[in-house]
Formats: sequence, C-alpha cells, structure tokens
Amino acid sequence: MNNNFSEILKDDFSIIIKEHLNWNLLKNKKILITGGTGFILSYLIKILYLVNKQKKLNIKIDCIVRDKKKALKIFNNKNYFDDFLSIKVQSIEKKITLKPKYNYIFHGASVASPKLFKKPIEILSPNILGTIELLKFAERNKLNKFIFFSTTAVSGHVNDKLRPIPENLYGSFDPTAAESCYIESKRMAENICLSWFRQKKIPVQIIRPAHTYGPGVNLDDGRIYADFISSIVQNKNIILHSDGKSIRNFCYVADFIIGLLHVLFKGKTGEAYNVSSEDEHSIKYVANLLVNKIFKKKCLKVVHKQQKNPYVRANFKRSTCSNKKARLLGWKLKFNIEHGMHRTIKSYYQIK
Repeated sequence: MNNNFSEILKDDFSIIIKEHLNWNLLKNKKILITGGTGFILSYLIKILYLVNKQKKLNIKIDCIVRDKKKALKIFNNKNYFDDFLSIKVQSIEKKITLKPKYNYIFHGASVASPKLFKKPIEILSPNILGTIELLKFAERNKLNKFIFFSTTAVSGHVNDKLRPIPENLYGSFDPTAAESCYIESKRMAENICLSWFRQKKIPVQIIRPAHTYGPGVNLDDGRIYADFISSIVQNKNIILHSDGKSIRNFCYVADFIIGLLHVLFKGKTGEAYNVSSEDEHSIKYVANLLVNKIFKKKCLKVVHKQQKNPYVRANFKRSTCSNKKARLLGWKLKFNIEHGMHRTIKSYYQIK
C-alpha cells in the first residue's frame, strides 16, 4: 500500500465515520467475508479496520480466500492481523468447514472481469455453488444479516426511456449466450438467497452495485473504467473500441461503502437495494474528461480504433438504475465523477 493510497483511504474514512449510523450494531460482532481480495470487499475491510480502531468495537473478521499470498499482499499492514483479521483458505464451492460463530456474512466472492468470461464455469460456480454452500453454513449461525453482492445488470434489457429503473423492474436477457454467464448466475443467486430467506428464515439482503471504482481497482481488470484509469496511470492514450455513446453510471467506492452501511444498518431483510449512482455519463465523455480536463497536463488523447473489443460481455446502451430506495434510508452521494477519478488515479502515484 503506497502512501497516496493510505492518505486517500484515511480521508475516505473521515467522511464515512461522520455518517449518522449506529456503529454499535457491529460491537463485539464476528464477520465472515468472501471475496475479500477483490476491490470492493478489500476496501470495506480496511474501512472497518479504521472504524473498529476509532470506535473500539471489538470487531473480528474472518476472510475466506483462495490465494493467501494475494491476501497478504493486499493486507500488508501487520496491524490488520492484530486481533482483527484472520485469513481462511477455503473453497466456497465446497462445504464450509469453519465453526458456526458469525453474526454477519458478506458474500462478495465472484469473477467479474470480462477477460475471464471465456471460462463460464469459473464465472458461474462462486455465484451459484458458492452461494448455496454459504447459505447452508448460514443456517448454523445466529445471523443478524447475510449480505449478497449482486449487480444492477440483473435488471436485463429494459426500455431505456424508463431509466433510472427501480429494483423491481426487469427486462429480457439471453440465457443461451455465453457472455450471459455472469449476469444469469447473479440472477439465480439472488433467487437462491431469497429462497433461503423464505424457507429457512436467513436474514438476507441483496446489494446491487453498478460501475464502482476507486483506489485499489485492478488496472488489468478489463472493465472500461479500469482501462481508463490504467491508461492515465501509465501515461498512455485512452483507446475506445466503440463510438463511446453508451451511457454508464459511475460510483466512487467511498460512496458505495456509505450506501452499503446504510442498507446494512437500516434496510429490510428479504429485499434488494441498488447501491449505485444515478450520475450518468457517456463512455466518450468520461474519456475526454480524463485527458482534456482532469489530467490535461499529460497531453494524452482519446483514440478510436475500429476493432472489436477482445473481451466478450453483455452490451447495454444505457445502464442507470434508480437508487431512491437506498437514498430513503439516508444515503447521500458525496463524490462526482471528476472528484472520484482524480482521487482514484492519485492513489497510484503522486499527482498534485
């Protein structure tokens, strides 16, 4: 973790900790997290570490991972492991062998990079098999909440004139297309979670992020915002493989964490919440914003290449979903795209 990342993390924390939330709901609680080496969940763990330290909550976190070396690289501050974080190497697609002692389970283990969509079985398994195994394990615990991380893309293809759409409006999706593996398995996983909620009374909540970005994004991820960030960090022109007219909504990670916590502490069980921004921009607009305004001194360009993007993924012309349901819990977004992108790219090296 470089100094810039640490400073931005602390600054994000200073904003998050001021939220009117009942932090004591986490006091003396044991949390199980899957997907803790991913961008969003690793950021959440680091924020909870700072909350735990300031509020003296005695939170304990166990993090299930496949790659312990990767986890130790991400959590490279020994203070994390000082009676706060424990790394557990386990496949979530098999029976969970941990002792049932948890108050909260956050299931975020998933493969979302479009680079890997050519291996659909690897995409499907953690979303479906992993979710089933974790819910079976959840039955043996006295849970306050089981949080499943889905995606706003489960809404499918709807009439874009209706956007931003709420959580209960859905459109078509092609289950026979290989590139549907991620979204279709997330859809099925949501149904699995709600089946356990109704039949087994597991207190499930479904969180639907959209295009969430920020410090810690894998620059080799393959998603459009990661490509943009990577280009700026490496002082390379931004390459667009399309006309850039597709519209997306981008949410800075600190805003997402705040929204997640509002749902966790105040939201209803058995329901889904879009934790995403309604601040939408075209792909082309964001690319030009980065090279022509935020990082104008780098003298980079936006280059259009008429070639097919090598990474196969479902294509949406517009993807914005309504976040009204989460906002009614008291969530307010604080970062616009310009501010969030500058903070993100600054976290990789020194930019004044």
